[in-house]
Amino acid sequence: MRVEQTPAGLVVEVGSQAETARLGRAIAAAVGPGTVIGLVGTLGAGKTALARSIAGGLGVDPEAVLSPTFVLIHEYEGELPVYHFDAYRLGGPEPFEAIGAAEYWDAGGVCLVEWSDLVAETLPPGAWRVSIEPTGPESRRFTVSAPEPVTSRLAAALGGPGATGV
Repeated sequence: MRVEQTPAGLVVEVGSQAETARLGRAIAAAVGPGTVIGLVGTLGAGKTALARSIAGGLGVDPEAVLSPTFVLIHEYEGELPVYHFDAYRLGGPEPFEAIGAAEYWDAGGVCLVEWSDLVAETLPPGAWRVSIEPTGPESRRFTVSAPEPVTSRLAAALGGPGATGV
């Protein structure tokens, strides 16, 4: 795993699904009630795999976390509730708003929004963004854009250089 803080956010390069899971658990340790995380990446990039790891880090059975493509919103009970959205099939911000997504922002849980780039203007201020770029069969480059000190704490948790605090 390679971790680097850049102006775009925290860049984490992983070489395996186990390292993706480690990143997900580190993100889970950094979230709080009301955290909204937009997941962006191509089809098959690993959005659901990362969501599964974040939810697992919050006490949700990772095997229960499925892609919300056909249901649009899955709700999971854990240490914090996890609300898992998929904006892909909705066709834009208006249908996303129509399903009541904004009602979840302040519901006391963690919101994970796959394909969030399609509905970015509907996400609340302060929403995190995780961009995922496949770099090989299991390797990925994640760019985490979140408010400070979140990215510094994530870097420290992942053993990144120049990280401050935990």
